[in-house]
Amino acid sequence: MLIRAYSCMLLAILFWSLNPVANKIALEDIAVPQLVSMRAVFSSIILLIISYAIGYRYSPKKIGWKPFALGVLDPGLTSLLFVTALTVLSASNTVLILALMPFSQSILGRVVFKEDFQSSVWFGAVLAVFGLFIFFSGEQFFEADSLWGNGLMMICFCLFSVSQLLTRKIMRSEIPAIQVTSSQMISASVVLILYLIIFGDMELPLQASSGTLMTFVYLVFSMALPFFFYNQAMRSIPVGMASLFLVLIIPLGFLFAAILLGEDITWIKTAGAILVMIGVALPHLLESGKRKFSLMQK
Repeated sequence: MLIRAYSCMLLAILFWSLNPVANKIALEDIAVPQLVSMRAVFSSIILLIISYAIGYRYSPKKIGWKPFALGVLDPGLTSLLFVTALTVLSASNTVLILALMPFSQSILGRVVFKEDFQSSVWFGAVLAVFGLFIFFSGEQFFEADSLWGNGLMMICFCLFSVSQLLTRKIMRSEIPAIQVTSSQMISASVVLILYLIIFGDMELPLQASSGTLMTFVYLVFSMALPFFFYNQAMRSIPVGMASLFLVLIIPLGFLFAAILLGEDITWIKTAGAILVMIGVALPHLLESGKRKFSLMQK
């Protein structure tokens, strides 16, 4: 059971690491409203097919309203904010900001859900923020486009953190992960189609290159499957361990950005990213060490 859960988590991490790069490629020929709405619609169809294929009859009444409400937040609003930010930011920048999610999850979990909060989280957060300063030291962070893009990403990762906390509570119920994920994607599709109707162009991007269309096909699957894999994994993996897995998004995302987009990953950026990784991982490693030490004392 644990092997399956960790395999699902790794697959989700791989998809999420490649997503910023794939979105940057798709945005060369497809506008934001078209990209996010069509991606959500096709992802919903794929998830419903998978649900029926593995023997689950989709029943909104049995699922309830919570997964649908959650889908408006994530992946509805989060995907819109994320892709919009990518129009002005590099893929590596977005990867690094998203890696800070464990901190916002810990803080929100304490404030909103009264969950336990380790003091080591503050130390890790200071280290990670220092790493961010180093990472952005060679860039024009306060230019209008950078402020706009980074602001959108900060809102995005806060909303995503709230979503993951709520998802954990829903996943403790008896509702199958595939049906929770399908419900989220369906409500996200409705919200994003409304956004397309109001702000976008209803014409299909048939003029896009074959490479862009192939990337879009990948993005459809990368929107549907990671949420299913992550929801499935969260049934068995502790939150702290899941946060450690999220750290892997940084080196993998940097690697994909350098290879596929030719982004310049300097030594300064690498040093900053390493500090962020240590800051994110450290609280969970310290907590795990404390638990093992207390067990040895007994």
